[in-house]
Amino acid sequence: MMILRTLYLSLLVLSLPMSSLSRHISTSNPSSFKVALIHRDSPFSPLYDHSASPSDLLQRSAQRSISRLRHMSLVLAAESSPSKLQSTVKAGPNEFLMKVGVGTPVNSFWLIADTGSDLSWIQCLPCERCFNQSVPIFDPKSSSTYQQLACSSPQCQALAMDAGCYGEYCQYSMSYGDGSSTSGPLLSETFIFETPESTISDIISSTTSAKQTTDHGTSAKIKRLAFGCGTSNAGSFGNDNEQGLVGLGGGPLSLISQLGRSISNKFSYCLPSRLDENVTSVLNFGENADIQASDVSSTQLIQLEGNPTFFLLNLTGISVGSKRLDIPPLYFDPTQNGEPFLIDSGTSLTILGPDVYDKLADEVEKAIDLPKTDPPRPFSLCFEVPDSGNITGLPNITFHFSGNADWINGPENSFIPLDDGHMICLGILGASQGMSILGNWAQQNRVVEYDVGKRMLSFAPARCGEV
Repeated sequence: MMILRTLYLSLLVLSLPMSSLSRHISTSNPSSFKVALIHRDSPFSPLYDHSASPSDLLQRSAQRSISRLRHMSLVLAAESSPSKLQSTVKAGPNEFLMKVGVGTPVNSFWLIADTGSDLSWIQCLPCERCFNQSVPIFDPKSSSTYQQLACSSPQCQALAMDAGCYGEYCQYSMSYGDGSSTSGPLLSETFIFETPESTISDIISSTTSAKQTTDHGTSAKIKRLAFGCGTSNAGSFGNDNEQGLVGLGGGPLSLISQLGRSISNKFSYCLPSRLDENVTSVLNFGENADIQASDVSSTQLIQLEGNPTFFLLNLTGISVGSKRLDIPPLYFDPTQNGEPFLIDSGTSLTILGPDVYDKLADEVEKAIDLPKTDPPRPFSLCFEVPDSGNITGLPNITFHFSGNADWINGPENSFIPLDDGHMICLGILGASQGMSILGNWAQQNRVVEYDVGKRMLSFAPARCGEV
């Protein structure tokens, strides 16, 4: 706990991405584009388990939340030790995928979309150690647009202690708290991000999870994007059938920072309900990221000086219904050495430290007139649903952020149905990892905009399945 809190003695607010890393975008509208986000448990996903029940999938997603929290805590703890720098290339189990084309000619891959990571990476030939994947491993020498990046390049310099040299060319090498590692050359290449329409069309028309792609007329083509070409990958990589990662964090080598001013330094997403299997999420960049709503709330984004990857928020309080919990006003304030509170699309459930969680769970239990039932792991508070299926009295849970920004979660964003609808569980977990996370279940049917240039997070209610 002390290791994590020490990190928060040195802070700065988000700064503009490094302009020297900005890439050239070629689209019909260069200032904006959108990409389909596919939840890993969606029928549209190549990772979808047809044999699992809806309750099974939701419980697995909850378990991944705990694993991801542990990983992110390890990352933050490692960053406090200059002698053992461990970077966020892959932030543990994740929830969303995006289909990305790489190289010329284009090879398509399903990559993790991760707001908790920076450097994008895929496996590359020649492999010294590679995990199995369902599509051919990328061969940079077969592409006419790849370039090796020199040690003197701004991209290599942005790697700092994680950079090495092979002759004059840059190499990256990353290790993780669980013993996993990935390394290889740092390259630049053309990336193509497919629109939601083209992604779903490909899924419907093909039974394969990835294929050579020839028609990208409606997609965004980004030239000279720096990425890790992993020729040696060991440890837990590949356990989730991932083929690589797109980093959407706040560090200088993330996709957001490399695009920089070309997308006005902002992106947004709109996540529909996980209970609706027939819709997909949308990730917006640039002008497409603007929230078109009258009831918008905004709060400040904050990041660590030593680790700009994570997006932190200043949580000033929590209410259950009209009852505000007794939480010290500076408990979550990162500028006052408070408990770190992150917003993260890759964590399913919201997670709070034990003291705050216990207070919240007590108030929730008082507010609900339903019999409690034994909770399946990792849930802690569950209730029986009447045979009639009618549930009344579930309270709103409101997260109060600095700037008078109230994030109001109705029951559909706070409770999770299990056991074929015979049980509901509080979709907030308690943990002792020394950090808290606002997860994606609480973010459903809300457009969330990250304006890195203005250092603001904005949000508004939305019907995301109709976006």
